[in-house]
Amino acid sequence: MKEIECPSCGEMIPNDSRYCDMCGTELLECIKCGTLDHEMFCPECGAPMIKRKLRAGGCEEKTLVLKPRTQGSLLRPAHDAVIGREDSPYASELAGCPLISRRHGKFVKRDTDWYIVDFGSTNGTYVNDREVPANTLVKIAAGDVVDIGTYIFDAVEE
Repeated sequence: MKEIECPSCGEMIPNDSRYCDMCGTELLECIKCGTLDHEMFCPECGAPMIKRKLRAGGCEEKTLVLKPRTQGSLLRPAHDAVIGREDSPYASELAGCPLISRRHGKFVKRDTDWYIVDFGSTNGTYVNDREVPANTLVKIAAGDVVDIGTYIFDAVEE
């Protein structure tokens, strides 16, 4: 069986392992280049890292997380949760941005996939630099970049 080196302690571990037996570090895999590491973002190319079993087709439930590129809180989308400065579970995180509408859009979960919809907001919502058409579901997944107002998030899976 092929072995890989733990990026944290250097111990050699089986290639199909998810954790290092020596130090317990969870091994994550870059969605772009396949590099293994324990950081949220790849040290080689900067792309988001995901749990190895998810990439290999495991049956774990995927939790989407939007990680801000600058200071700010992680957004953990909830099923059919409104995005906005008011009446939103994210109101406290987004209240300081005048470019975000009071009811800007919504996160929607269908089966295991996540979507975002813009309610026709003044300043729009973007996924990978493409504007989300008003009232249209647009799929978001690990590796996507989501732009809401002045906030830019990298989508990662936990």
